[in-house]
Amino acid sequence: MTEDTGTQAMLDACIAAYEAVKKYGTSEMQLAARILLQLIGEHIAREVPPLTAEASNENFT
Repeated sequence: MTEDTGTQAMLDACIAAYEAVKKYGTSEMQLAARILLQLIGEHIAREVPPLTAEASNENFT
């Protein structure tokens, strides 16, 4: 998977922020940080091209 630098930068920043919020933040802040991580994960998943029929059957031959 090739991620553009913007997506990678968002992910890296969010992970770093989550670590700080997990340690020092309120439960509401922790929830917000987890939601943001979830949304970035969903964004990355949408960028991944779907498997082709040939590639999905590759391990079954």
